[in-house]
Amino acid sequence: MRQDGRDTRSDVSTPQEGKPSEGWLGRFCGWIAYLKALETVPHDGASTQLNQQNLSSDRLTGKEAAMSQDQKQQLRVHIRWMIRRDMPEVLSIERESFEFPWFEEDFIRCLRQRNCIGMVAEQGERVVGFMIYELHKTRLHILNFAVAGGMRMRGIGRQMAEKLEGKLSSQRRTRITLEVRETNLTAQLFFKQVGFKATNVLRSYYEDSPEDAYVMQYHCASNEFVESMVTNRIDRLAG
Repeated sequence: MRQDGRDTRSDVSTPQEGKPSEGWLGRFCGWIAYLKALETVPHDGASTQLNQQNLSSDRLTGKEAAMSQDQKQQLRVHIRWMIRRDMPEVLSIERESFEFPWFEEDFIRCLRQRNCIGMVAEQGERVVGFMIYELHKTRLHILNFAVAGGMRMRGIGRQMAEKLEGKLSSQRRTRITLEVRETNLTAQLFFKQVGFKATNVLRSYYEDSPEDAYVMQYHCASNEFVESMVTNRIDRLAG
């Protein structure tokens, strides 16, 4: 669907009243114009909300393209360690994001653990997202992950996920794990888009509701495995 909401077919010139038809040549030129107009229509109308910000500027014109450039400038955030003065903004994001939010005591108790890390995504002087995760011997485990309501669908969550993925290595921690509520379809879709896969179901996992949880994992070795397969195949063909 075009950004201006117009039907592309209305852009095709048709004979006007009082003007003679140009015969087969006119119809032929009309079809050519119609086919060219169709090429301007994006065929990804089913795109999800999580990748709407990735629309390229060549699909926009004028003011819309300028707005897209402004939005791209807003996408970049600084991801740093969480500190105590971040807590009011973190709690605000937590409350607007979850039906069963953590309290400040939950954050403090968690972050006092030696293997528990908190990070925030900062834009200017404003905290726009946060994540809490645990360090284990062979993996990272996400406990909490959220983006401020007014800043969603702008790539902030993806940058946070990429920050975690960058901490993995094939020699030590090779994967990231998390649990997500079965009713939290938005989170499931997001983590799937950044490379996670559902691997297990935990029945009646939560204390505050009878919901099940899906276990999702991201493996850093997947791309290396594919590359090794391609390399081995090339070696066999060359040998």
